[in-house]
Amino acid sequence: MTLSQLSWLALIGLSLSLVSPHLAQANSRDAVLKLTPEICITSLDNQACDIDIELHWTLAKNELVCILSDNIAYPKWCSDSVLTNTLQMKIHTSTDIEFIMVSKDSNQTLASAKLKITSAAQPQVRRRYRNPWSLF
Repeated sequence: MTLSQLSWLALIGLSLSLVSPHLAQANSRDAVLKLTPEICITSLDNQACDIDIELHWTLAKNELVCILSDNIAYPKWCSDSVLTNTLQMKIHTSTDIEFIMVSKDSNQTLASAKLKITSAAQPQVRRRYRNPWSLF
């Protein structure tokens, strides 16, 4: 390689190292989606959970958002105002639900949160009365 080719490569590498943090910062929108509460505890396995939840989000720039879920019982919801940053819902489910916040304009995923359903009932385990190393 000649000296001019090396200097061009060094210049390109330097420009990429200077520009790439700004590109990464421009691509990440610093969006946060918070779910309250995050866990619903049921008394029995396969029992449905009835709970009121609140989704609260913050964005780096004001934009309209939509909230999607992986449960068909809860359809897509979209905000009508950039001042709206909270959604309250009544949930009835026996499985975990993931909520995804997307940009209303570009449909780009901004953030997500998951509601976890757990059972408080302990599974019954049969106890052995003799030691596993006993020969009798």
